[in-house]
Amino acid sequence: MDAVKIPTTRNGKATFQLIIDTTLDLFYKQGYHNTTIANITETAGIGAGTFYLYFPNKLMLYKHILKLLQHDIRRTIAAKVSTVEGRYNKEKEGIKTFIEYAIKYPHSYNIIWESLYIDKNLFIEYYDGFAKRYEIGLKQSILDGEMHDVDTELVSYILMGVSNFIGLKVLLNLGTNNNDVEKIVDQVMSIIKTGIFK
Repeated sequence: MDAVKIPTTRNGKATFQLIIDTTLDLFYKQGYHNTTIANITETAGIGAGTFYLYFPNKLMLYKHILKLLQHDIRRTIAAKVSTVEGRYNKEKEGIKTFIEYAIKYPHSYNIIWESLYIDKNLFIEYYDGFAKRYEIGLKQSILDGEMHDVDTELVSYILMGVSNFIGLKVLLNLGTNNNDVEKIVDQVMSIIKTGIFK
C-alpha cells in the first residue's frame, strides 16, 4: 500500500484537509524530519488509525502536499498571467504573483526547498516540471517575435531564479526596500529588459 487515498465523503474530506493543514503548519515550524506522525495526529486531534486511512506514511503525505503546492502555484500564476498580453507583461505579472503567493503562503518555500534534503529527485522533478512548462510559453514568444532566439531551457531557469530569490528577499526582508512589491517588480523587469552591462 503506497498510494494516498482521496476521500469521497464530506466528513472524510474535512478530516483529510485537517491532516494536510496541520502538517503544513508543523512542517513549516519544525521541518519534515522533526515532525512525526504522532505530532500530526495529536495536533489534529485524530487517532493514528485515521491518519493511515488516507496516507501510508509521512513521506507520501509530504509528496502529496508538494504536488498540491506545485499545482496551486502554477494555477495561481497562470490565472493572473492569462489576463495580460505580451511576454514582457506576462513575465511581470508572473513574478509579482509569485511574490504575493510567497507572502500569503510563507510555508511554501520551506516545504518545497526541504525536498532537496528529503529526496533530491523530488526537488529535481519539481523544478524540471516547472521549467518544461515555462519553456512552452517562451518558445511561443520567440515565434511571435517578442524575444530573441535564446536557449529557452536556460532562460526558464534564469527567470525562475529571479522569481525565487526576489521572493526570498521580500519574504525574509533581506536587505532594504522590501515593502513595495509593485516597485520591486518594476525594477526587476527594467533590469531584465535592458540588462546590467553597459
